[in-house]
Amino acid sequence: MCGKLIRLISAVLVLGVAGNTSAELVGHWKLDGNLDDSAGSANATFTGGTPGYGAGMDNQGLVFDGADDYMELPLATSPTTYTIAAWVKPARTDAASIIARTSSSGPTTHWSHQLRINSSGLFEHYTYDGSARTVAGTTAIEVDTWYFVAVTATNNGDMRLYVNGQEEGTATTVGTLWAAGDRYHVGSNSGNAMGWLEGMVDDIRIYDHILSEVEILSAMAGEVWPYAWGPNPADGAMLGATWVNLGWSPGGHAVSHDVYLSDNFDDVNSGAEGAFQGNLGTTSLIAGFTGFAFPDGLVPGTTYYWRVDEVNDSEPNSPWKGDVWSFWVPPKKAYEAVPADKARFVLSDVILEWTAGFNAKLHTVYFSDNFDEVDNASGGVAQTGTTFTPGVLESDKTYYWRVDEFDPPATHKGDVWSFTTLPEVEITDPSLIGWWKLDEGAGTTVVDWSGHGNHGTLRNGPQWALDGYNGGATEFDGKDDYVSVMLDASETEYAAAMWFRTTNANCGLMTVVQNDLGGGGHDRHIYLSAGNLMARVWDDETIATGVNLADGLWHHVVHTYGGSAGGQKLYVDGVLQASGTKAQSDFDWQERVNIGFSNDAAQDYFEGLLDDVHIYDKTLSEEEIGALIRGDTKSAGSPVPARHATVDIRDISSLSWSKGDTAASHDVYFGTDRDAVAGADNSSPAFKGNQAGTSLSLAGLVEFGGGDYYWRVDEVEAGGTVIAGTIWKFTVPGHLIVDNFESYNDLNENEPGSNRIYLTWIDGFGTLTNGAVAGNLDPPFMSQGRSSAQAMPVSYDNAGKTSEATMTLVSKKDWTEHGVTKLVVWFKGDSANAPDRMFAALGNAVVYHPDDAATQDGGWNEWVIDLQEFATQGANLTNVGSITIGFGTRGAPVATGGIGTVHFDDIRLIR
Repeated sequence: MCGKLIRLISAVLVLGVAGNTSAELVGHWKLDGNLDDSAGSANATFTGGTPGYGAGMDNQGLVFDGADDYMELPLATSPTTYTIAAWVKPARTDAASIIARTSSSGPTTHWSHQLRINSSGLFEHYTYDGSARTVAGTTAIEVDTWYFVAVTATNNGDMRLYVNGQEEGTATTVGTLWAAGDRYHVGSNSGNAMGWLEGMVDDIRIYDHILSEVEILSAMAGEVWPYAWGPNPADGAMLGATWVNLGWSPGGHAVSHDVYLSDNFDDVNSGAEGAFQGNLGTTSLIAGFTGFAFPDGLVPGTTYYWRVDEVNDSEPNSPWKGDVWSFWVPPKKAYEAVPADKARFVLSDVILEWTAGFNAKLHTVYFSDNFDEVDNASGGVAQTGTTFTPGVLESDKTYYWRVDEFDPPATHKGDVWSFTTLPEVEITDPSLIGWWKLDEGAGTTVVDWSGHGNHGTLRNGPQWALDGYNGGATEFDGKDDYVSVMLDASETEYAAAMWFRTTNANCGLMTVVQNDLGGGGHDRHIYLSAGNLMARVWDDETIATGVNLADGLWHHVVHTYGGSAGGQKLYVDGVLQASGTKAQSDFDWQERVNIGFSNDAAQDYFEGLLDDVHIYDKTLSEEEIGALIRGDTKSAGSPVPARHATVDIRDISSLSWSKGDTAASHDVYFGTDRDAVAGADNSSPAFKGNQAGTSLSLAGLVEFGGGDYYWRVDEVEAGGTVIAGTIWKFTVPGHLIVDNFESYNDLNENEPGSNRIYLTWIDGFGTLTNGAVAGNLDPPFMSQGRSSAQAMPVSYDNAGKTSEATMTLVSKKDWTEHGVTKLVVWFKGDSANAPDRMFAALGNAVVYHPDDAATQDGGWNEWVIDLQEFATQGANLTNVGSITIGFGTRGAPVATGGIGTVHFDDIRLIR
């Protein structure tokens, strides 16, 4: 166990996160020289080949030869909720099954609940719910390296994948899991061309519940959690009664339980006297009856909070404070209106829906285009259902409705809700067959502003966002969010365009499909792979940009093809980045477009912001693409700093923009309050004056660590007409940037814009005295960043040498500006690395990391160095010439030095 993991587990224990990783452990095979199930009686057997024992992650483990070795775990009960976890040490990264649930038919015929290695050399979770569902990890597997891998899934919930305690990939929604299996195979081949496992497996665990991330960390360390867990009702559940029998599973050391219950979160969280319900010897508490807590009953329309602290007076760490859980009792009035109250852009053939109030037996609906009529109405006709069809409605009109709930003998008058129908949209460009601004801000309808009526629908809860590229946008969570549009997009002449912003390097942006998620076929994919923008036209021509665009900035993409285009093309930010030969698609049975989704991506669903999506039934020229990017030519554009940019205080002295075509002058608004800037006029404090030019000095308006700043430029025409601008944002952080590694790319050295990492960070490649290599040897040269797109991998080989990479500073050499006093280096090691010293140097001044085995620390670690440590060695902090990251003892190589790779990100200066 590496030191970092032990420290992390200790921190989790101190913080008090609830859970117990042994209570629902239904099978545990330690593989320490035998196949016994230490959690039950499902002892394993060698069913094929001759797996042997070797040095495991903990004591012993099993060695599989990759030819025919496997073992069988006889767990007959088919879990509808599961966690499968194990230590795995692959000897190769070919596609292989590690653990899979199967039946007597074997895993080449029937398999599910599977942990495996996919063809890309990544861990993958596969399960079957009538369709194949997968979640792929992001860690590139290195052979002969131990990994703790866990997979979780539950019926009609999410499936997840964890590597070394951290969730990877993105949770995917599943339906009813395959229930026919009666055993697990370990090491065997399976369907989907999964081969036999070559490598080692140790400490296999199967649970019949979902482990949380901290419980998975606990399983890695073999700890028992002392906290209460498994609340019943589940946390956040709706309770359809005015009484409750609270239940929970006890922590591993609990003798008794201090229970808190209240309708006030703070009282429960702080353990207020009024919330304390006593110290109990059992794991249940009744409330809502005479003689119990809340003797008058629970109140409809109220959320209740509760907490269980586990107590054992013989343990020095007792009591163990539990999480605050909640449940809620529905109100007596109707609630959860569909469309939501004040929704805009509602379709004219809408069917109204709501959720019945508590104990409601009948419902009376009042509907009109007049608020007072609805609010004052009475004597309506009651109905039993919870839907209402008002008939075809007028366009661009506001309607009001109310639902009264009847719970004999009482009638509960409902709130008056409202919605506004879609306006009529004129067709101005017949070739533009779909235009979705994604800025509606409420409801689930995505309006088609092309005039063709191809309106979309939000699926699974994408969120409206205020700050898009042009006005609002839509935010997707990468789990199951997307927009569905019924649209037959042309297979002969076609263009799709959109703005996107993400730090997820492997997610889908768009595809056309036959069925909802492409079950009947899919084509015209746009997606990211290792940050590179990809496009595919059936039959199977894929083109790629070769540029990492998962950098957290806004980018515009156009995918177009057709006879006049001479093959499919990908444009990024108006520049042609990739071309192919396919001039049309052979897939001609499409029915709809999915925005924020692509079956071709490693992660189907998009994570980030999308804005201003267009689809044409023609090809687009470079001139047309340029005009599309520019947008409304009467508005101010091209803001500097760029939208959502994080800007070093040393780089921000003024704002600038491009003028609208008809602008005579510019009203500029600026401040730290978005709403204030958005609503400001010329009398507001945010107004910074009318400018003749296209810039504004920021002297005295921004500061180090100022955070988010918002600005708006309204264009004023000569006749006084004002063209309102959109809201732009940038951030000034509380640090100075040394290198955040986002500017590097994989372009060939002779290509315009090329910026390869090893040309800035000079390493020892090709030398005999310096064992460092900055960047991967082959593209992609960069690795996944800490909280953004990119980090710098540095490999080291210290056998008879030291290893270091150096960046020479050509500007920003004063490291005393703005009162900074510390250097911060974020790094991520690996337990398989050799435990060599790590150092940072400014010229000849060297500071070593205090942990000589820091290279083995997995996860992202912050290394904070007092700049005075360099200064006392002679470094001139007002004129720093270079920074070096290295391994080993500088100037003193040893023949026994080891090898490894460490990733670096966010090198910065702080106060």
